[in-house]
Amino acid sequence: MRLPPLRLAAPAAAAVALAATALPAAAQSSDLAYNTATRVGAAIETCWFKSGDGAFASYVYSPEPNASGGPRILIVPRDQPAATPLLAIQFIEMKGGISIRAFGPLATSSQAPRIGADLKRWLAGGTGCQ
Repeated sequence: MRLPPLRLAAPAAAAVALAATALPAAAQSSDLAYNTATRVGAAIETCWFKSGDGAFASYVYSPEPNASGGPRILIVPRDQPAATPLLAIQFIEMKGGISIRAFGPLATSSQAPRIGADLKRWLAGGTGCQ
């Protein structure tokens, strides 16, 4: 069963601020997508995992900044780190900003509204947790 993606777009102002951030030479994706994925990944780590948030206690995350289709972050079961991701977040540069495509079982679970709200906030430049 294919799940519908959660699509989020960054406002142009947020995209401009991100484009000025330095990019390590090893990155294969665009500066904007890479920098956005790195920033959002740091917020995911802090807010969902390091905070001890019970909603994400049974998962771990795996950032893939140089994935072949562009940067992405995978959320997998803690006890099965090689399992199919329960949430995949892809960062795609588009004219005027970044689009985030989030899909997998967690994107349609009871956590979906929270995941969507957090991703929208972080994509827009916010850094806080809930």
